[in-house]
Amino acid sequence: MKNFDLPANFLSFLQNGNLKITCDGTPSINFTAEDNSKIIDIIDIPIEITKRPGLIKQLSEAKDLAKNLKQENITLEVRLKGEPVLKLGEKANPKLAKIVTLSNNIEITDLRKLKKLSDIF
Repeated sequence: MKNFDLPANFLSFLQNGNLKITCDGTPSINFTAEDNSKIIDIIDIPIEITKRPGLIKQLSEAKDLAKNLKQENITLEVRLKGEPVLKLGEKANPKLAKIVTLSNNIEITDLRKLKKLSDIF
């Protein structure tokens, strides 16, 4: 596996198109951008991440990002193996997440898959 540096905000530069990340030929993450809609589809993460915060803390930290996305009329959708999990920004329709994050800009589409995703990260 090759090592390289990728800026954390690289997705903001992707205006239209697809970017696929693979590890040893196996799909890991797909990024798709179409105008003001951005999708991160996590297929598989072949690395172990340690010292990660809990789910509630992760959602609370996403609040500022979601607010900024909404101000820029951008929607970021996070998927796990093609299934919607979380939506941040412009087109988020919060229900359960509003109680936890006190944000109008975060929508939890599937709580079970979000928990699975937070176990990865």
